[in-house]
Amino acid sequence: MSVFRLFRLSIRFAAWVTPQVKEWHRKRNFNLTEAERNMAAHNWVEAEQYLTLTLAEPRHASKRRFDLILQLVQAQCRQGKFAQAEQTTEMAFDLAAKCHDQSMHLRVLVALVDVQLDQKKYAEAERTIREIETLEATQPVPDRARLALCSSKLGTVLLNTGRTGEAFGAFQQATNLSEQAFGPNHEQTAHSLAHLGMLSRHHGDHAGAQSCLRRALDIHRVTTGPDSNETTQALYHLAASLEESGDFDGAVSEYERVLRLKERQVGGNRQEATDVQVRLAALYVKSGRIGAARELLMHAIGVLEGKGGPKLAEALEIFAVVEDHMGHPVEAKQWRERAAETVAQSPR
Repeated sequence: MSVFRLFRLSIRFAAWVTPQVKEWHRKRNFNLTEAERNMAAHNWVEAEQYLTLTLAEPRHASKRRFDLILQLVQAQCRQGKFAQAEQTTEMAFDLAAKCHDQSMHLRVLVALVDVQLDQKKYAEAERTIREIETLEATQPVPDRARLALCSSKLGTVLLNTGRTGEAFGAFQQATNLSEQAFGPNHEQTAHSLAHLGMLSRHHGDHAGAQSCLRRALDIHRVTTGPDSNETTQALYHLAASLEESGDFDGAVSEYERVLRLKERQVGGNRQEATDVQVRLAALYVKSGRIGAARELLMHAIGVLEGKGGPKLAEALEIFAVVEDHMGHPVEAKQWRERAAETVAQSPR
């Protein structure tokens, strides 16, 4: 047989075998591919199903199995299957122990913190974070990225247990570590800066709050997008800080931006939007923009009436002031009476 004929036969064989190999590879990796696709799409039910099927396949190496187990923990948590998620973390702990891998063990602890935070088990989450910090301190080169994430999670724990002073320190540490590990313009750095800004605002340090929140805003606009929830939240707290520090013109400008963002967001939080409307209406009244204030209040009251509470009473009081400015004393009195009734009906 000539060399030329052998060459032609080899080309034909390659053309025949290539789709066969591709189909074999597709079937062999179907569960894994579907698991990854559904995880990326946040289809947690399907992700859990395919991850479970993939883990039942004995061919995966230990480190690959470990990654899949941690993904399964996340998929179960997102469905509120916390008992199953905790059991799955035990699988990960066992595998880390078999591999004698300290880094794997630390990764499971971080995943466990998330499970505990999702269940609001703050005391348990704090103990787990402290364990991570202790273990990291024994490493020749501590993982700054892991420590930054843990400091941020610790800040969340401390905030939710009323320890705001300690929370401020935790988020400060998280910011410093994030800048070292991820860089000054990373989303995780912005997350910590935003929390620092919010805490500074609540402590009355508006210069510090505005500095942190503006930095967080600049990063979020690039990393998560100008219309993202992270951007909106940072902008809202910046506006509130400007208002509370007496910069009413600056506050008006930022509140107006927040409302424009809220209008563009699909499925946004209407309660947050009404809070901005009430705050902005009060500032409009101060600057003499009575018509604009009235329009905002009409929208806000329409949403708040079904819920009642202090925010509705505040909106009704401001509406009474609007009616006074418009020369309607009788209507103003009626709005104040409604506000008083709302306060009386609110739970104490």
